[in-house]
Amino acid sequence: MAYNAIDIAKKIVCRTDVEHGDTISNLKLQKLLYYMQGFHLAWFGTPFFNEPIEAWTYGPVVPMVFQEFKKFSGRAINPGNYSDDLVLSGERQLLFDMVYKEYSRFSAVALMNMTHSDGPWKNHKMGEEMTIDEIHDFFQLLIDETGSKDEGESKALAQKTAEEIYAAGHDMTPDELYDMIVKDVDAIYADESI
Repeated sequence: MAYNAIDIAKKIVCRTDVEHGDTISNLKLQKLLYYMQGFHLAWFGTPFFNEPIEAWTYGPVVPMVFQEFKKFSGRAINPGNYSDDLVLSGERQLLFDMVYKEYSRFSAVALMNMTHSDGPWKNHKMGEEMTIDEIHDFFQLLIDETGSKDEGESKALAQKTAEEIYAAGHDMTPDELYDMIVKDVDAIYADESI
């Protein structure tokens, strides 16, 4: 099931911890949406949202979301102006949390540079749509290249990730999160075609 990109963007914005000095600009929001879409495609094989992603000067952009938040220009988006009404299924929420945790720590410029250094963006002229297939293929390759070859190491990482997500306030217990992650690790290692 694909969600609305605006709803995912609002979920990202509302996750911004302003009290601890975090900020999010439209530029950073666009890059986080790109990473959310890419990892969702690689993990689940389906889009997180159906709205197109285009190659713009400063990296991948979801034009519809850009228009929604352009009033902030280069300034920080005020999370207080939005509400997070999007409820994701357990696995999708887990993926959202993992991608947010990993990529939100980077500045907008760092994320822009990361999207410029590799991936589908560099293969397009400005304003061209980046296809779902090429985004999927790039992120699948990224996961394949950086994924652990060792099942025990993968399960240890799953345990650590589950504990970190729980500590960050996720509703599921560390054991439930771990079981959900390990189910996918077991499926990967059971697949003899890998």
